Amino acid sequence: MIRFISWFKPYAKYFLVAWIIIILTVSSIPSLRPLTIHTPKSDIRLDYLLHFCEYGSLAFLAFLSFADRNFRMDLKKYTVITAGLMLFSMFDEFHQKLIPGRTFNMKDIYSNFTGIHAGLIFCIVVFRILGRRQQD
Repeated sequence: MIRFISWFKPYAKYFLVAWIIIILTVSSIPSLRPLTIHTPKSDIRLDYLLHFCEYGSLAFLAFLSFADRNFRMDLKKYTVITAGLMLFSMFDEFHQKLIPGRTFNMKDIYSNFTGIHAGLIFCIVVFRILGRRQQD
């Protein structure tokens, strides 16, 4: 796995930019309805899970793009990346107010933030484990 990630790392910035463009493009589609599973007792909205995965993936790509060769990152860079991703997610949600048929939803922002933090924590934990295995 470490070989694949090492191979992928130089291209991570390109995938990061592409993923940002995809997020903004999908967010700009007018009257896009949220995915919902209808059950006899209630409706389950899947868009919160999609937001979580979308921004978790974005965080993963950002971590890979800005981490050093050993997949480590200092606290200052980590904080700046986290803040930048959170600001982008808020901008993405606010810009939907300008799109016909789209609305601002605070729960989407919560899902985005949770995905960002989960993605970055996942990176830290997984890359520490992989780093230890590589040293052994």
